[in-house]
Amino acid sequence: MGRFSALPLRRQLFLAIFALLVPLLAAVTWSGWLSLRERSNELEGQAATMAQTIAAFVDRDLGELDSLGHRFAEVPAVRALNAAATRELFMRAMSGRSAILRLELASGSGEELAALDAGELGLDSIVWAASALASADRVLIPVAGHHSSYVILGYPVRDDSLRTIGALGLFVNLQSLQDAFDSVKLAAGSVVTVASLDGRILLRSIDPERFVGSQAPGSPRSGLTPPHRAVGLDGVERVYAEAMADAGPWLISVGLPMSIAFDRATSLWSRSLVILFGAVASWLFIALILTNRLVDAVGYLDDTAQRIASGDFGPIRPKKMFSLEFSELQTAFESMLQRFNATREQLDAQMAEERRMRQELESLQGQVIRQERLAAVGQLVSGVAHEINNPLQSISGFAELMRLQRNLPESAQNDLSIILRESARANAIIRNLALFARQQPGPAALIQLSEVIAAVAELRQRRLESEQIQLQIEDASRQPVLAVLTELQQVILNFVVNAEQAILASGRIPARVTIRTYDRGPLVVLEVEDTGPGVKPADEPRLFEPFFTTKPVGQGTGLGLSISYGIIESFGGKIGYRPGVASGGIFYFELPAAATSGLSIGRD
Repeated sequence: MGRFSALPLRRQLFLAIFALLVPLLAAVTWSGWLSLRERSNELEGQAATMAQTIAAFVDRDLGELDSLGHRFAEVPAVRALNAAATRELFMRAMSGRSAILRLELASGSGEELAALDAGELGLDSIVWAASALASADRVLIPVAGHHSSYVILGYPVRDDSLRTIGALGLFVNLQSLQDAFDSVKLAAGSVVTVASLDGRILLRSIDPERFVGSQAPGSPRSGLTPPHRAVGLDGVERVYAEAMADAGPWLISVGLPMSIAFDRATSLWSRSLVILFGAVASWLFIALILTNRLVDAVGYLDDTAQRIASGDFGPIRPKKMFSLEFSELQTAFESMLQRFNATREQLDAQMAEERRMRQELESLQGQVIRQERLAAVGQLVSGVAHEINNPLQSISGFAELMRLQRNLPESAQNDLSIILRESARANAIIRNLALFARQQPGPAALIQLSEVIAAVAELRQRRLESEQIQLQIEDASRQPVLAVLTELQQVILNFVVNAEQAILASGRIPARVTIRTYDRGPLVVLEVEDTGPGVKPADEPRLFEPFFTTKPVGQGTGLGLSISYGIIESFGGKIGYRPGVASGGIFYFELPAAATSGLSIGRD
């Protein structure tokens, strides 16, 4: 212990961390073994469920065919051993049933009377008919042969006196049971085997040509084997589970490769290793940081003491210390120099306060002057709008009267239509200018953003078209908002004008400005997107600060976005900016959707 204490602090920390690695590695190994065992148990449960599902499908398919065979055996034409009528019946039955390879009616001596098949099987009728004739009910006859892929369902045919006079055979294609395998999603490398109770393999999902007809390991069997791990006939280790298909009866075996369990356990174990290595790396990093901070703190205080001893009484640059004791020591150094610097600091603070007050006063004076100018411009626009509106009304009125004359040529009628349409457009522009010029907030009311957008489009559409800038409107919002129309018009107009000026400054002509609205849950969103150069990332945090502008001197006041920010905030909304997908920028605001009750409220 004494030798350990004599080591440097950094080396002590490293040795302590390495000592913790041994139990951690043991814990990770034990966790991996438990995970593998748990994944194996899960795999056994999955295999058992799949085996029972496939057995149910096999019982269903063979049950349908068995029901068909019983019905055939009761048909009068079959009971009368009428070959022609029976063959017609076979033709109708085999239509659309790929599971039936052959239908055959045999006499009491086993000779073929009527048959219909999908392919020549080359099987003597007497071979299967003898078993069916000797049975009291349906008999399932396995077909001898190493690669046989079908079985025969044999039924005795009786006359009215219940005397056995013939046999009916349904040759069932075992490959049709492949649908039962496909209905269960099996992992790659999984195998499904169908075998009789004597151990003969009837069907196998993997390499059937090699194994069908051979004996399954451990046959004959008297019952089901519990889920277990074993190496299959193809040398692959799997987890096997079995279920009984009562229609055979057949043994359904499902084998899922152990690689699945290994992969799942390895994934968990790998994550544990990553966490372990991450923790060790973190410990090493923390130890290195603590050691370096301790050395830096001691060195900094030593340099400060040497500087003061040499007569330099300048202020100490505060530095975050390693511990409370070092922080108190640094405070003591600062106290020694405080009386030398107190007077200068007071004078600097007083001068800074005077400069701040002078800048605020100049800013307020500038705002008052701008507001007075805006008010004067508003009054001028209102007066001009009123004066222009009167002759426009006369123009549109006389044009309407002239259109009522029936003897006017069609060209004159078209010209009058243009005069009326343009007069209406000019009237709408004047009305919007007058409304915008008043700028009286008034009470908030229910407003559809489409109305505000239409007013802004009337004001800027022609100007944008003359500058080869397309104004595109995508209005998908259906919910109203509670706001003041003129103030929202001011915000949207400010967005559009900023986009126009940014495009013209960049020279990216032709261009497009898109006004987009949509509903997002309880919010109504409006976006103005342009194809200009966008905003520099360094300028984004200051976009909504008063007096901040990226325009040349004399072309912008820096108040437009800050005023817009205050308007949207007063309505309980959110305003912001983000870059476009490819280029340009998107200014947007979100407002809460209002209930369409028709009520409006005042705003302070």
